[in-house]
Amino acid sequence: MIGLYLPTSDIDVMILESGIKNPQTGLYALFRVLSQRGIAKKIQVIAKASVPIIKFVEKKSGAAFDISFDVDNGPKAAEFIKEAVLKWPQLRPLCLILKVFLQQRDLNEVYSSGIDSYALLAMIIAMLQICIFGFSIRHWTLAG
Repeated sequence: MIGLYLPTSDIDVMILESGIKNPQTGLYALFRVLSQRGIAKKIQVIAKASVPIIKFVEKKSGAAFDISFDVDNGPKAAEFIKEAVLKWPQLRPLCLILKVFLQQRDLNEVYSSGIDSYALLAMIIAMLQICIFGFSIRHWTLAG
């Protein structure tokens, strides 16, 4: 747990080493099972995204899920975010406030032209680096 979730946040699940040939196959198979067994409502397969997912709400608990297959950079990203939150304590409140702001305007989903949490965190981290350390874009060069 990273602690950057809202009460309305979904639960992200990554199924690793699934053995399926492509993520879309797994997503549509999961869609069929969830539909046939009546486990979920509001099921939506987003197969053409850079990270294909299935979104649904589990009927009994009302918990929202996003499930992806074989996206191995997820655990690395979570570790990076944990370290960033420890490094910059300001990150947590800024992130939560902006998440609420985006959610209120339906701008918190990439597939609907919004921004996802990871991109939001990257922007906040960049802003904190500029504000705290005085980094400036004019000092950045392509040569490194």
